[in-house]
Amino acid sequence: MRQKTLSQTRLRTSISSRAAILAAVLAAALYLALSCMQVSAAEGFHLYTDTPGIRVTAGDSVSFDLHLSGANAAGKDVALSVASMPEGFGGYIKKGSYEVSRVHTDGDGTEAAASFQVTVPSEAAEGAYEITLHAATDDGFEDDLNLELTVSGLEAGESNFHVEYPDQEGVSGTSFSYSTTIANNTLSTQNYNFSSDAPAGWMVSFVSDSKQVSSLEVESGQSAAVTITVTPPDKVDAGDYQIGCAAASAREQLSTTLTVKILGTYEMNLSTVDGRLSLDAFAKKESDVTVKLTNNGNIDLENITLASQAPAGWEVLLDTATVDVLEAGASKEIVAHITPGSDSLTGDYVTVITADCDNQSRAMELRVTLKTRTGWGVFAVAIILAVAAGLYLVMKKYGRR
Repeated sequence: MRQKTLSQTRLRTSISSRAAILAAVLAAALYLALSCMQVSAAEGFHLYTDTPGIRVTAGDSVSFDLHLSGANAAGKDVALSVASMPEGFGGYIKKGSYEVSRVHTDGDGTEAAASFQVTVPSEAAEGAYEITLHAATDDGFEDDLNLELTVSGLEAGESNFHVEYPDQEGVSGTSFSYSTTIANNTLSTQNYNFSSDAPAGWMVSFVSDSKQVSSLEVESGQSAAVTITVTPPDKVDAGDYQIGCAAASAREQLSTTLTVKILGTYEMNLSTVDGRLSLDAFAKKESDVTVKLTNNGNIDLENITLASQAPAGWEVLLDTATVDVLEAGASKEIVAHITPGSDSLTGDYVTVITADCDNQSRAMELRVTLKTRTGWGVFAVAIILAVAAGLYLVMKKYGRR
């Protein structure tokens, strides 16, 4: 009896041990299965973007491409939503030009399934802000994506407005050309509007690609060449002038300063001493006219050459053909000896006298009225005198009676 009881006890102990071992094995198997399911879920469904953390400025509007990858997302409709977003920020999920809440995905993640558009408030303080997006399938798979936006007062880099040769010099009336470059080192395309603070009477123009422009769009990371042309008034005083030029966008105020050194004013005048530009002349007879050459500028004129143009057969001689130096404010008189040709008919003719130097060129037109002398005039005078004498003798003879 005692032996039977002992056997039964050993049997129950053995059964209990086997049950415990079986339970442990089942628990381990269940744990591994659940772990595999969790790993499979994590590996098979993933919401991500290539740039989850970016630097922005207040007022920016940025877009994130959203990708869905994994077997558990393949061929399924996935619900997308904004789980959390800082106060004042605005954002929505879109596909193409439409706002969406669900997308269909193939699960390979190659193409963006959708995009998330977010707007940073213009009053946002500097600092890091986090946005959480949520994706879920109808059969219970889900994933979150955390986006971090760091608001900073500065963009990626400082743009610049560079001028190659900012200092130039010349005389008044000369156009000065400056080659400049605008480099947009920000993270977004900028539209720059041009302006200048040139003095009254000065002209400033901005040219890009051979076209005069008032504004120019420059893409992020790109540069654009701009030619600035500055033209001072004809009679501006000598001295140094500074022209401030600006290129302003919604985010930036770029500026550069151009320096123009005016050396003086060239101005030459050519006329007659009495201001009359006409004279009478006779064929084959020399007529003189005095020409006055004046330097009305404030810079000496050098190597002035005088010349003439007259009708065919005419002769024009100038008693001075060159003037080595004509000081500022000085004048010089030159006599022109004009002799019409013998075959010229009565009428009006034009003779041109010119004065040229490296900086100035002037021309003066003289209207010459050609008159012809004949013997009939002398004969007519003789007849008149004879008639007068005859009348005098008649009156003297018969007037005494």
